[in-house]
Amino acid sequence: MVSLKKMQHQDEQKEIFFFDSYVSKNHDYDVFTEYGYNRILSEFQKMVKPLPKETVADFGCGTGAFTKKLGQFGLKCIGIDISPKSIEYARKKYPNFKFITANIEKTNLRSNSIDIVIFSGVLHHFQDFSATVKEAYRVLRKGGRVFSYDPNRRNPIFWLYRDRKSPIHSRKGLTDNERLLTAEEIYHVFRRAGFRNVVINAVFGVGFKDVKTGIAKLGLPVYNFAEMIFDKTPFARTYGSFLISKGKK
Repeated sequence: MVSLKKMQHQDEQKEIFFFDSYVSKNHDYDVFTEYGYNRILSEFQKMVKPLPKETVADFGCGTGAFTKKLGQFGLKCIGIDISPKSIEYARKKYPNFKFITANIEKTNLRSNSIDIVIFSGVLHHFQDFSATVKEAYRVLRKGGRVFSYDPNRRNPIFWLYRDRKSPIHSRKGLTDNERLLTAEEIYHVFRRAGFRNVVINAVFGVGFKDVKTGIAKLGLPVYNFAEMIFDKTPFARTYGSFLISKGKK
């Protein structure tokens, strides 16, 4: 298990600079294929069971690509991100949703005011994400649910391509804060924050639209196809590319 006491939370300025620069250059931060988004949303529907008119706070919403897709469930959506340019873009592109610039470790949302908190691929942007999980617990109503998705350190491809200990890893397209997570770390942080009924599933099937290195880009269609195939096998439970997590207050 990772020792959280010795870990720092996040270099906020590097995170802001990275995503502000990305949006200035590329506009929309929309990284998954449609199949990939649907794979995450299917787990969200199954594990969280969202109800129409419930309020959801999308922590780490970026430019709002995933926030917008939550609208299909009839939810009242609030997107929150630390990048001002990401929020500015989201407000223009999705004017029917509410977006707020804030650090998700301290959102200024009212306590006990939210039905569902989603960590949109953001926990792995923290060396220690315990503070933001505690913030989710604070803002959730009793019986509220938390949901997250993050890359799995036990996935062989992610480990080779993105783990700092891999001899062939690449940091292109990543912030300095990013790392891979394990189910055990997520479980312990959720439980320490007070969440119960914590469940973590590893899944395949979350394909990417683009990557930043040339060799990986050439192999991306094969990778995405393999993701769909391996999602139907027992390997997914341990080695799936993404960890999908939920808990209840």
